[in-house]
Amino acid sequence: MAVLVEEVGRARRRRSTQKARVYVLVDVAGGYHEEVASVLRCKPGVVLADNVEAQQKVIMVVEAQDRQTLAELTVRALASVEMAIGEMHLMPAEEHRTSMSDKELQVMVAEEGGRNGHLSDIREAGNSNDR
Repeated sequence: MAVLVEEVGRARRRRSTQKARVYVLVDVAGGYHEEVASVLRCKPGVVLADNVEAQQKVIMVVEAQDRQTLAELTVRALASVEMAIGEMHLMPAEEHRTSMSDKELQVMVAEEGGRNGHLSDIREAGNSNDR
């Protein structure tokens, strides 16, 4: 049973680290793409800002705990380089569930508690629910 409790704790921690994410492709004016990428890398929420090979573009990835914060961080980052950028394309990523809900975990623990309670059995049962 201790293994079950440990697995439940891990699943809850994974779920709590789920983040909203947006990809932003920015056209940079005047050949300042290296400087723009450098400035963006220093902004809160920006996890990546790279020059696109052989183009005057920068791709940026921003992450936050929720969509509202994501929007705020993205606007602030782009505002910091607005004089050097032209057209931009925002591509928000869909949020995918990375682990089970509390209810699903409770059901699985209850179902598996009657068996031998090995972690591999629990994972196998969880995978069969996805089919």
